[in-house]
Formats: sequence, C-alpha cells, structure tokens
Amino acid sequence: MQSIVKKDAAVDKNAPRETAARITKNSIIRISYLMADAHGEVIDEVPQNDPFEFHCGAGQLLTGFERALMGLRAGERKEFTIQAGEAYGERNQELVRTVARTTLPRDVDVREGMRFPMRSAEGVELVCRILSVQSDVVTADFNHPLAGQALRCSVSVVEVKNTIP
Repeated sequence: MQSIVKKDAAVDKNAPRETAARITKNSIIRISYLMADAHGEVIDEVPQNDPFEFHCGAGQLLTGFERALMGLRAGERKEFTIQAGEAYGERNQELVRTVARTTLPRDVDVREGMRFPMRSAEGVELVCRILSVQSDVVTADFNHPLAGQALRCSVSVVEVKNTIP
C-alpha cells in the first residue's frame, strides 16, 4: 500500500523543545493535516501554508483526532489511525430504512447510489444514500458515508497557545 504522507523527519529540529507548549485540552492550536480512508483516498487536507486553527477540547474535531494530538508541540509531526468508533462511528444497520416512494418529491428522478436530503419526523434534515429504488419504496442508508471506516491521518503542528498555564 502506498503511503499517503511524505517520509520526512518527524520533528522540526529548529523548533524550540524545552519551553514549547504542549497541546492540552484548552490549547488553541494551528495544524496542517491530511486525512485519508483505509484505501488511501484523501478525505480532507489542510496545507502547511494555510493551517487550520481551533480550540482543542471544544468538540470541533473528531474525538480520536483530538486525542491523538495531546502532548504534541509546535514543529512536531505525527501519523496515526482513528478507529471508526472515534471517527464517524460504526455502521448501524438500523439506519438503513425502507421509505415509501410517495414521501419523496415526484419531480426528482431518484436513482440508486445518489445522495438525497430527507427530513426526519422531528424535522431534522438528514442526508441518505439511496441503495435501491422500486416503484413503491426506496431503501435508504442514513449512516454517515465514513461510518465503519478507520481514518489515517498525518498532522504537522504549526503553533500551540495554551490559554490556561
């Protein structure tokens, strides 16, 4: 299997080590990263020249992603895998449902494989993937497209600011 990341040094040797802040739950951090599925297909990427800033521990990212960053410092790189349970969850067969064709708009040509927005009984908009279409019913999968998949990640920490010393 081909690697999704460049094989270079894991740590920037010019980054200050002893006094550099480590990532903690309340850190404001800037990172670049590449995230791929188990087959190496890139799902998301943030380049080094335009890092993503976020508040670690605020629930902005996948649980497994944030957990893997804890303790890292600016200049450090890390490769890791997020298991499905800490990414988009395991596939749930109960989220594969048969829906009456009459609940879908008549003017839409619903086809197998297409992604389609639907509203739950509570009015929440959900996106499903159409698995099969028959004259009177449609089978739809409401699982997240990445449910059940482990994700491979490569992260470079650009900056760490701790809000609480």
